[in-house]
Amino acid sequence: MFKIIRTSALDLLDPNMRIVFLKTVSISIIVILSVAMIIWGLFNSVQIFELNFLNKLISWAVGAILFITASAVLGPLLAVLGSIYSEEIAHHVEKKHYPNRVGERVVGVAESIKTGGRLLLKSLIVNILFTPIYIVGGFFPIISILIFFGVNGYLLSRELFEIVASRHLGGDDRVLFWKANRKGSIFIGVLIICLSTVPLLNLISAMLGVIITTHFFQYRMAAGRVQQRLSDG
Repeated sequence: MFKIIRTSALDLLDPNMRIVFLKTVSISIIVILSVAMIIWGLFNSVQIFELNFLNKLISWAVGAILFITASAVLGPLLAVLGSIYSEEIAHHVEKKHYPNRVGERVVGVAESIKTGGRLLLKSLIVNILFTPIYIVGGFFPIISILIFFGVNGYLLSRELFEIVASRHLGGDDRVLFWKANRKGSIFIGVLIICLSTVPLLNLISAMLGVIITTHFFQYRMAAGRVQQRLSDG
């Protein structure tokens, strides 16, 4: 897995990826600034009680909930936007590293956005339901952090895998292949969610997620073919 991550990081510097890199980073900056402005605006607009200190208290509570929710969905949201260019990213990686195994099926932008939108909806619902646990978990931060990254990493890993595997496999085969390789895929999802919460690194998280998943998928496909040949022999 370390080799896959190192190769993926080097792919970000590939001159042929420069344009899509700039596009994904630009979109990520716009999204992050928009989310920050929305949270700040809502944080300063709460005026329920006449007493100022109660308004401040409510503002802080609303701000905390918004911050937790925004942090939870930022990774998936960036992944949704990154999915606009996922076909271009995956194709370039496969053409460069796996020229004999380039995906035959072209995943259109509409399908990629649909997949990413499904991820965003799931993340919103799940994290809203988990918000009380996150807040209470403030007294047990380690448990809260594990739940937060575990849940969101799992959701993100499924959709990243879906985006990449769709270029090669049909629906039933994708499900079976995911089940056989879910541990590594979930690790990638958790890694990308972690990166999405780190300033500056979150700018490349969407693109890096597609690149790493593409390498991982190809690695596991190749390993499966070797095992098949050994069993046939």
